[in-house]
This record gives sequence, structure tokens and C-alpha cells, in this order.
Amino acid sequence: MTSPMPSPMPNAPTMCARHPDVETALACGRCETPICPRCLVYTPAGTRCPDCGRAPALPIHQVGIIDALRIAGVALPLGVMLGIAGALIFPPRLGGILMILIGVAAGSATGTLMAEAIMRVTKKRGPRVIAIASAGLLLMGLVRFFGGGGDTATLFRDYAGVFMLLMSVSAASSRLR
Repeated sequence: MTSPMPSPMPNAPTMCARHPDVETALACGRCETPICPRCLVYTPAGTRCPDCGRAPALPIHQVGIIDALRIAGVALPLGVMLGIAGALIFPPRLGGILMILIGVAAGSATGTLMAEAIMRVTKKRGPRVIAIASAGLLLMGLVRFFGGGGDTATLFRDYAGVFMLLMSVSAASSRLR
């Protein structure tokens, strides 16, 4: 006859799962993992461990590979088209304060256009979407500059283009957050 397994000591202290040196009487309301007050996360459904208490990512911020390809399929061709239009309307050889102001306005408009096009096609937002949109806008700036007859000598004097690029990325990222 086998003897039954010994039961755990009834008065044995419970230790926190994340901090083994901390004694606790608390447990996660979902998975019942022992937690200490340092680990404790308050949620509307009660106290949870850090794993169970983490808020799930919103679906609008979940960007898979297919979504990323769709976003790139919008951002990169649109960036090329906007760059060609910018090279025709706003060549890099023009300078002056007026062109810088026009660059700021054009950048804001192109960034907004890029963000709206991405939102209409994919309905996604977040850091990954902003990164892909920024790549499209960078492509826009390169196409505008080199397609408009810019060379490396004028690259560092194209302040209007720099402001246009900065404003476009800023406008797109503020809309895609």
C-alpha cells in the first residue's frame, strides 16, 4: 500500500511569483498567481498580476504583415506621385522665405493627404503605420528633389524642401496616432 502524498504545510507562507523574497497573501483574481503589492495591477474587474492586468492592444493598432503591405502599397506610390507633383510645382532650386512658407503649407497638406489615404484603405493607426507613412513621405522628398533637377550642391540649401518634409511627417504622424 502506498502512502498518500504529504499535504503542504497549512501555515506555510506564500511568496510572490515575481519577487520570491516577498511574502504575500494576495493573488491574481484571474489566474490566482501569488502577487505582492509591488506587482499588483488594479483593473475594473479587480486586482490582477501584471500579465493578466495588461490592457489588450486596440484592433486599430494591430498591424499584421498584410496590413503593412497594404499600407506600403498606398504610401510608396502616393509618395512618388506627390514627389513628381512637388518637383513640377515646387522645384528645389527656388529659395527664399516665401518658398519656405509655401513648403510648410505644402508639407502639411501632403502629410494630411498621406494619412487620410492610408486611413481610408486600411483603417489602421499607430507607430508602425506612422513609420511606413514616413517612408512614403521620405520617398516623396527624394523624388521631388532629384526629379526636380536638384543636385548634391543644392541638397543642403533646399530649406523649403526640408520644411516641407518635416511638416508632412508631422502632419501624417499626428493624424495616424
